[in-house]
Amino acid sequence: MTALSLSSSLWALEADTDEGTDVEFAIFSLNESLPPLSKSKARMLYRGKSKKIDGSLKIVLVDLPETSMHREEFYSMLLGKSVSQMNGYWAGLAFSGKGSPPEELDGDDIKQILKWLNDNPNGIAYAPIESVPEEVNILITVPQGE
Repeated sequence: MTALSLSSSLWALEADTDEGTDVEFAIFSLNESLPPLSKSKARMLYRGKSKKIDGSLKIVLVDLPETSMHREEFYSMLLGKSVSQMNGYWAGLAFSGKGSPPEELDGDDIKQILKWLNDNPNGIAYAPIESVPEEVNILITVPQGE
């Protein structure tokens, strides 16, 4: 690869990263029995308005660290909210006894997410779709601008 094509490739990569134009998230689980989610059901889960799928199966959510840029992008794309807005929202729910925020991971490495899902059979996580392995059960994808 020439220096020119290498720098062009790096520039293209930076442009994609800066603009976030190609970011798409997957909400997924290792539990194959979980059904696909509608966008409204995914929003209800991540707003703490629902803790169950299909009326009976109680699920557990995991969240990326507050410092993760993926967490900011995910909440912006799914709910139209910033991380600080969601923190305030969850604090209000917790104070009123109506809910508690998802468990927060220490890092946003896909291996750490998969380990948490392995330990939580009814767990649901999210990550950029390009980092999600093929063998997981993708419940819904959240494209940019949705």
